[in-house]
Amino acid sequence: MCEKNLLSNCARSCIAVAMIAACAALTTPAIAGPFSYKVRIPGTLDAPLGQTQGRTQQSLENITVALSGGPALPNAEVSWPYRYDLKQLLAVTGDSAYNASSVAWTLSAGSLPAGLSLGPDGVISGTPQTKNLTGSTFQVDATYKSKAGQQAYTIVVGGVTLHVTQVSAGATHTCAVTTTGAAKCWGANESGQLGNNSTTPSPVPVSVFGLGADVASISSGGSHSCALTKTGGVKCWGSNGFGRLGNNSTAQSTVPVDVSGLASGATQVVAGGSFSCALSSGAAYCWGFNAFGQLGNNGTTSSMVPTGVYGLSSGVIQLTAGSLHACALTSAGGAYCWGYNDSGQLGNNTTTNSKVPVAVNGLTAGVAQVAASNSFTCAVTSAGGAKCWGLNSSSRLGNNSIANSAIPVDVYGLTSGVTRLATGSNSSCALTSAGGVKCWGLNSLGQLGNSSTLASMVPVDVYGLTSGLVAVTVGSDHSCAVASSGSLKCWGYNANGQLGNNTTTSSTRPVDVSP
Repeated sequence: MCEKNLLSNCARSCIAVAMIAACAALTTPAIAGPFSYKVRIPGTLDAPLGQTQGRTQQSLENITVALSGGPALPNAEVSWPYRYDLKQLLAVTGDSAYNASSVAWTLSAGSLPAGLSLGPDGVISGTPQTKNLTGSTFQVDATYKSKAGQQAYTIVVGGVTLHVTQVSAGATHTCAVTTTGAAKCWGANESGQLGNNSTTPSPVPVSVFGLGADVASISSGGSHSCALTKTGGVKCWGSNGFGRLGNNSTAQSTVPVDVSGLASGATQVVAGGSFSCALSSGAAYCWGFNAFGQLGNNGTTSSMVPTGVYGLSSGVIQLTAGSLHACALTSAGGAYCWGYNDSGQLGNNTTTNSKVPVAVNGLTAGVAQVAASNSFTCAVTSAGGAKCWGLNSSSRLGNNSIANSAIPVDVYGLTSGVTRLATGSNSSCALTSAGGVKCWGLNSLGQLGNSSTLASMVPVDVYGLTSGLVAVTVGSDHSCAVASSGSLKCWGYNANGQLGNNTTTSSTRPVDVSP
């Protein structure tokens, strides 16, 4: 009875195996030899039907897998590496132990552009081989624990474009630094401003003679250009009237020449209308035409070699050169300008020229960047606001007005969120913190890039450039912007090939610059 009662009690109440063994020790088996007892414990594989299996089924039913985004993925480019991680578009819920590496990725329909493939980690990568502006459409499945999410996507493959780290638009030409550190220029070349040892214009980028892969930055002026090398040297080329090349000569040069006294140690160079300036060890230097005091050396005599800017022998962190005036930003965040001031472009509440730097009204601190142009100037504040002053015909100042202002005024709608400003002869553009480009001013030649030729007194979005941009530049009547990928687009006037797309047709929308 003890054995029968104890065993039935054990089976009903599922007591621990150790207790069963203890109970069994009180009885003597009828036949000697080994024996064992089996007790089902709920939740094991031997559990009654409906217990563990029910839990597993319920867990799978709670899992959801979904792919979002699209249908358009970022554009690709022929002969340029492409990579896009689809995991950022995947959402898996209902599994606290979710592991992204357990997702199986498959291409269930369509095909990727030639040269691209979908990896087991959900990354589309490779180097596209064929241009396809219509785009390749395909369907991707992401499967996790028998649950799948599906989505169709499209990738457009554009032609080969120029990839750059920096670009500068001049009067009728443009120059850029490539991702390999080379200098290339395109557009008008009557004075040799393209630097390729000729005076023949080019609607596509040409290499600047002798600079190799040693370029850190570049600047395009009226009809000359200058570059800063990686070792801090300054070189200029093109027109040399009034000594704007800084090599103690007035002879034009179709190839880069060294600027006197600036073979090393410089950190910035800017080319203006007919003069140039450079920053070295925190000090500002300028050379070239000086009839209006634009060299800032308290005189009006032109100079064929760099001269120090009065009062700015230290503490300068940025320079900008316009047509006939220049400005500096100090480490204290103050903006100072000098030179021609007929429209109030010096920003000191007067229209009197100045041979030495004067403080910009209200901007002696809190400035992040300053940009000078034809007869007006703009600045970005440390709070991300955009302000402009000077000539305001065609609303160059962007304040929904056409009245000149000798002091800074807010650019309409851009009191915050601006990271960079660029100014041209008749228009200006801003780079926003969202990576978009907005422009304002004259637009008769499409220089605002908004698919129209109507002037705008307030900023308007450049067509197709609302995100992903990292730099912008404005010339006389054309502009260019650099994407985070390094690709370059330009728009506006193109009679001299300054858009670099192998045509001389102006464009009201951004076009890719040829490689």
